[in-house]
Amino acid sequence: MKKQLTLFALFCFIAMTSFSQTESVGIPHSFMQKGLSWSVDNIQMPSVDRNALLAEDEKQATKEKPLRIGVAHMTRYTFDNCGRTDILEDGGRLWRANFQSSGALVMSLVFDVFNIPEEGQLYIYSPNHDQVFGPYTNSDIQETGFMVTDDIYGDELTVEYYEPANASFRGEVRISEVTHTYRPIFAARSTEDVKGYWGNADGSCHINVACPDGDPWHYPINSVVCIVIDPHDGYQYICSGAMVNNVRMDKTPYVLSANHCVETADQSHKFVFNYQTNSCQGTVGLYNRVSNGGVIRARSNTSNNTTSSSDFLLLEITGNLGPAFRDSIFFAGWDRSGAASIGAGIHHPGGDFKKISFPKSVTNITSGQYANKYFSVSWQTNPNKGVTEQGSSGSPLFNASQRIIGTLTSGSSACDYIYGTDNYGKMSYHWLNNGTNNNALKLQPWLDPDNTGTVVLDGMKYDGTVVVGIQDHDPVSGTFDIYPNPATAGTVTIQGEFIPETAICNIYNAMGQIVKHLEVYTDVTFSLNVSDLDNGVYFIDLIGSERNYKSKLVITR
Repeated sequence: MKKQLTLFALFCFIAMTSFSQTESVGIPHSFMQKGLSWSVDNIQMPSVDRNALLAEDEKQATKEKPLRIGVAHMTRYTFDNCGRTDILEDGGRLWRANFQSSGALVMSLVFDVFNIPEEGQLYIYSPNHDQVFGPYTNSDIQETGFMVTDDIYGDELTVEYYEPANASFRGEVRISEVTHTYRPIFAARSTEDVKGYWGNADGSCHINVACPDGDPWHYPINSVVCIVIDPHDGYQYICSGAMVNNVRMDKTPYVLSANHCVETADQSHKFVFNYQTNSCQGTVGLYNRVSNGGVIRARSNTSNNTTSSSDFLLLEITGNLGPAFRDSIFFAGWDRSGAASIGAGIHHPGGDFKKISFPKSVTNITSGQYANKYFSVSWQTNPNKGVTEQGSSGSPLFNASQRIIGTLTSGSSACDYIYGTDNYGKMSYHWLNNGTNNNALKLQPWLDPDNTGTVVLDGMKYDGTVVVGIQDHDPVSGTFDIYPNPATAGTVTIQGEFIPETAICNIYNAMGQIVKHLEVYTDVTFSLNVSDLDNGVYFIDLIGSERNYKSKLVITR
């Protein structure tokens, strides 16, 4: 911080700028204890051969499989067999354990037992306390029986649990996984992994959604998410998907993806929103807008045989949709008529920042094993307008009216083979044809639960505003002026063509981490206090009811 804060104030700031899945603001109990020993058992996870795993991934790369990103160390750690327990002066019990997984870019924990009293609180944090998440409570357990924490960037984390003396019962937890992300996604990149504006995608032909090509697709872009999948088999994977509207328009948080992205029904999910660059050719973007927890509602079949089905997956998010990203969510519309038209594909190739690709042709497959179940898509080649790759699996294909007509299953396109084609499972086949007697095998009972017979549905913003096909709207974001810039004092002036209203202001550092979150009134000109920020480069995101605004601030005091 620019000004020296007391230890307590610093911890308050950290807690308020770290988003947990519960949206609660809290401070780990140990941070407030005087004279507490910080000598905590250090548990070292088995070594991970990153280069060997990446080489193995390269050999097995195919869009018919999710992209592997990490190792899940399988464990059985409890309060009784690891860590340090202190009995505090108030009679409360404080348990802490420290985990290291050498070389990890990101770490997190998975609990398969999480039975704690209402008074109990669990946190995770980084060694220098610059990342803090929690408190987690018994309400954070997923329908599948697991509790999944947020991500800590780096190869070490501490987990802490406090239970007061008067708790209604003694809590019990079991850590079943310590995850180790080895693939450089979500801004966790080492120097050798940075590939310019294309980030971590395999090729250099992809188009960031922040580019002018993406401006007319503002609403569909806001529907697409990156899905982190943990099937509890020792690894972690990712696919792409899209928030999808239902006929009741009741904001049920459904995510449409591909069945081949899942292995088991009891897997855990994380959903990453707005993971995209701040500018067209930028290398910095958001990555910490996450909802932990989801459950499978329907899928095309119980195997990964995509030739016998249309390969769809419908998830429902059970975790919290945080205030930092909730209002920007768009529930995409869909068209199940089976008609094809040229629109766009939006996806996360290689687990990279969100990209947009434009088809040259979209045709019905009428013969062979994919007949009547899939669209065949070829991509524009002159000039190239993007393709897909592993990690794009499950991403939506939009038609010319910006409604979903298919989900990515397989294909041969790549940046080094832009003439390849891709196969998208058809919404028209997802609807009923994978199994008419079982609601878990079709979309209709979920997206049209009242059986109205709706064939074409428009998309909807989170505030309930319906977007009718393509309509005039502002581009993905407007810009505004900041002066002085570079800032040399504690206050800057913001000036722009704003809609006068109360808006959300998020300020991110150069790593994309949110460092300040507040509400502002966006008059034509207004002041913003940045006295609590260090020297450096920052990105300011103003989220209004109708439009978002972005700009860059440099502080040099």
